[in-house]
Amino acid sequence: MTRAERANLTGLAGVTASLDQPASADSTTVLGELVAPENDDWVDDVEQEMMADQLHGALDRLEDLPKQVLTMRFGLDGSTPLSLQATADRLGIGVRRVRRAEEEALSELRDDTDVIAVHEPA
Repeated sequence: MTRAERANLTGLAGVTASLDQPASADSTTVLGELVAPENDDWVDDVEQEMMADQLHGALDRLEDLPKQVLTMRFGLDGSTPLSLQATADRLGIGVRRVRRAEEEALSELRDDTDVIAVHEPA
């Protein structure tokens, strides 16, 4: 490689561009939209979404109290998971009733065909 070629290459490394600038003069697309996301394993994202849909479908088949208990205990609605006592306090019932409802719900989910299908090897 000649000195001139090396000089040209070092000049390229110094080029900077804003990700907010248009991709071309006649484009409404900005450069940032063209950059691939860091997590390029979209299959895992799709798989996680499908599992979440199946879980919520299984939860919808539960009675109201067990569904509420699991949602609170495991933070299935995106909130922070709660202890048995905190769940009991929120629902206005005893800790024993929360524990029973949780056990019932988990037992039903173990037997749910959609939940079983998620865990079977492909």
